[in-house]
Parts: sequence; structure tokens; C-alpha cells
Amino acid sequence: MKIDEAEILVVGAGPAGLIGARAAARRGAEVTVLEEHSEIGLPCHCAGLLSLNGVRDIGVPQEGSFVQNMVRGARFFSPSGLSFTVEKDEAIACVVDRSLFDRFLARQATQAGARIRLTSKVRGIKRAKEEIAALGEQESTRAKILIDAEGASSRIVKAAGLEPLDPSCILPGLQFDLRDVDVDSDYVEIHVGRGVAPGLFAWVIPLGEDSARVGLACKGPKPKNTLDRFVENRFGYENHLERIATRSGRVITCGPIEKTFADNLLVVGDAAGQVKPITGGGVILGGICASIAGEVAAEAVEEGDYSGVLLGRYESLWKERLGKEFRMTLLGRRTLNRLSDKVIDRLFKVIIEENLPDLLSGQGDIDFQTGVLRKVLKRKEILRILPSFLGALSPLEKRTEE
Repeated sequence: MKIDEAEILVVGAGPAGLIGARAAARRGAEVTVLEEHSEIGLPCHCAGLLSLNGVRDIGVPQEGSFVQNMVRGARFFSPSGLSFTVEKDEAIACVVDRSLFDRFLARQATQAGARIRLTSKVRGIKRAKEEIAALGEQESTRAKILIDAEGASSRIVKAAGLEPLDPSCILPGLQFDLRDVDVDSDYVEIHVGRGVAPGLFAWVIPLGEDSARVGLACKGPKPKNTLDRFVENRFGYENHLERIATRSGRVITCGPIEKTFADNLLVVGDAAGQVKPITGGGVILGGICASIAGEVAAEAVEEGDYSGVLLGRYESLWKERLGKEFRMTLLGRRTLNRLSDKVIDRLFKVIIEENLPDLLSGQGDIDFQTGVLRKVLKRKEILRILPSFLGALSPLEKRTEE
């Protein structure tokens, strides 16, 4: 078997892997990225809605060939059809073509000095002295540090003896790109309720004046049936919509895994559960964590220390920046999962009557939701309709809320 070598080895060329590789290479480390597929960005599993602030935070320009549309707000719909709008005067998010977006990140990584090897599936890992090796079918790669960016189905996390993602919180997702639809190109739509998409929600993301990315993630084995029903209800049974593309994937709602590092190993992105539990979006927060991982890995190479003692700085740093965000939004997701459609409708009614959309519009943040979430939950009107749920919170959840 052929053996290759690198100082830092990244497994997975999605956004988290490429951002981690870019960060490490910019600090002068010798970086190799292994990607199992033959092309960067394919297959695509993401809805592609990214906040403009978040895109900036991960070091990507807010305008580029990968941007398909700009949106300035979102319209939320309850099970019975109540709705409210959260919006800004200017665009706050962009809809991206994830294939082109990932290829842009790949160019950034290679320009920084990283090497990307395609069609390089990793079957397992092996430790030897102060090195770690990724084992492929015909070639293995030895490195001082491995950054695991495999995604939700990471083999490396289990092989390293770390606690993997809770499979009950990984939801099947499906979306269609549709043409000849009636949408407002300035607004994303979010449709909630157990009757719509139990466990998460359905979305309509405009790609332009007459096209949209329509999808959902939900508990249950057949998201296609649920999505077909949603499309028919949203756009009408009589319409014959042109389906441009179909994409499937998995959405993580459990929050980060318990430990994201070990000797010679850092875990980032979806593999680490660094995904917003309320929305299932992971490109921005996972990318921020991956950038920290690349910096810490390069620092470890410089110091010649690949132990968990030094690499533990990565977890300390990402938790310092994002730990509270993950804890609070996980509590928010658990709360939403326990609400009946009837309670959700009552919640929407209170939000509308109390003019909370103004608060959300003025202080809400697509990526960092904790601040406005706390303010909303402090409203007596909100707490009044949730007594049964609040009384059922476990002691751990109560401490998290406090």
C-alpha cells in the first residue's frame, strides 16, 4: 500500500474541512485534504441560505459567482396559517449554490498552500507513536494531526473512541429546486408544526422571481411523502411545477458531541455536531469552529506537541465563543419539539399581538440567536402559554435556561 505524509490531514472537503485546511495552511503548515468524491461540492446536501455577517465571519466575500439571490427577511407560518414577518431594510442573507461555494473555499485553501486529493475515501484510522494515519483502499496518509470533517456519518469519531452524534437527532431532509412558482424573492418562508414537518420545519427559499428551493427535514422514514404534500398545499394541486433539482441530506439537531478532540485528532463541523439545533444550519458556526481548529493544529505543529493537552485548546476556544449559543438553541429546539400544533398557534397569536416581530427584526441574528431568544422567553405573555412544558423541564434543562 502506498503511504503519503502530511503535517496536518483533513478528512472531508466540505466547508468545515476546507476552512480548517485554509486556516492551517495560512499559518505555514503542510496540509492535505482527502475528499471521497470525485468533485468538490457534489453531492450537495444543503439549503444554501447563509447570513451575510456569517459569510464575512468565515472569510468569504459577500458577493460572488456562487450567490444566487439576496433576501432581507423571513415569513413564519403556523399550523393554522397565522403568519408574521421578520425583516430588515437591506439584505441580511444570501442564497448560494453550494457546489460553487465549496469550490470557492477549495480555491482559497489551495491558494494558501493546502493540497486536495479527490476520490480518496477513508476507511479507518491507525495510531503509531506520535502519528495518526488515515487508511484508504490503496493508499494511507500519515500525519501529526488529523482534522475530522467527514460530516454526520463520521467513522473517525467512533474509531477514536469519542461519543458520536445521537442518531435520534439526525433527521432525513429533502428539497426540490422548483421553477414557475409564485414567491417573493426578498423573503424566505418557514412553515412549522407537527403536521408540516415534525422535528424541524419546511422552508421555501427564493432563488429568483419565479424559482425556489423548497424542502423540509422531519422525523420519520419518508420525507418525500411529507414534502410532496407540503408542495401541493403551498403551491396548489392544479399547478404543474418544473423540478430543476432534487437533493437529500441529513439535518443535525442535537448540538455538539461531548468531546471534540483527542491525541492527534480534532473534530469539526457536522461530525462534531457544530450545527444550530433550532434551524439545522451548520456552515457558519461549523466554519468558525473549523477555523479555530486549523489555527490550533498549526500551533501544535509549530510546538511539536500533538497531545490532547494542547489540542484541547481548540475545544476551550470554540466553547468560549459559541458554547452558550449551542446550549440555549438546543434548549429552544427541545422546547419546540414538545409543543403541539395548538400551542404553536397560540404562540404565534401572542407574538403577533405583542408586536414581537418588531423585536425580532431589530435585534434578531440568523447565526447568533441566544440574545433575542432570551428576551422573547422573558415576556410574560410567552411564559403564560407554556406552563406545562416549563414544569416538565429536567433539572439540567432548567440550569441551562438559567
